[in-house]
Amino acid sequence: MSACTPQPPPSAAAEASRHVRNRFWVREDGVVARAETPPHAGIGQSTAYRYFDDVPDAHLVFRKRALHPGAAIGMHVLTHDEVYYVLSGRGELIVDDTAVEVGPGTAAFMHAGADVGLRQLGEADLVIIVAYPPVDVSAVGLEENSGVPSSGS
Repeated sequence: MSACTPQPPPSAAAEASRHVRNRFWVREDGVVARAETPPHAGIGQSTAYRYFDDVPDAHLVFRKRALHPGAAIGMHVLTHDEVYYVLSGRGELIVDDTAVEVGPGTAAFMHAGADVGLRQLGEADLVIIVAYPPVDVSAVGLEENSGVPSSGS
């Protein structure tokens, strides 16, 4: 194939990770999607998309989460700065003692030390992107790859 020939889209059975000379990685939703309870003692059900948690020496955590109707990420104190970006759906973001309704196109930046929680509102899933610097799990007592304090809170 020449460089100008379009490549077929990856199949659902594609490898979880495709990379070239370890300089970039490509991941598809269907390969990384995982049903689970929302983090930080959350309630309900969600779908987590942990795209690059296994990339060595990454300086950014980038995830997507779909909170299904009635689901919520539990209140937790951030150990790092964090951004939520809403792709679709509606929710209520609670930061410290302030609640704000969020919807598509809303971005929220939260500093380390903020007490944060997020709950889905309405009929549609609340789908967000979450980005933050990697956490040294040994320094703050977190469970490996979870972002959840090892004490279970």
